[in-house]
Amino acid sequence: MELKRCARCGKFYASDVEVCQECEKKDLADLSKLKGFFAENYVSGVSKGEISASTGISARNLNRYLSYEEFSGIYITDGFNSVNENSADEEKISL
Repeated sequence: MELKRCARCGKFYASDVEVCQECEKKDLADLSKLKGFFAENYVSGVSKGEISASTGISARNLNRYLSYEEFSGIYITDGFNSVNENSADEEKISL
């Protein structure tokens, strides 16, 4: 075990995981929201801003979650442009 700084709150803690024990529950709740968003609302090319606004997940945490392997096949833009929901290019995915 090593001394680490929590990726979410910045506190120091001793562990092998990315966040402290207090933030682990918050991360699990955020990840559940994110997976729910993708299961119900995902359109290829949706922006990080739209995801953040819909889920309430901060941009910092959203960027961290999107780096996880389970989200690697999802196309997301960095901008804050709106997505045309009537586009013929819509693509739904399931997680």
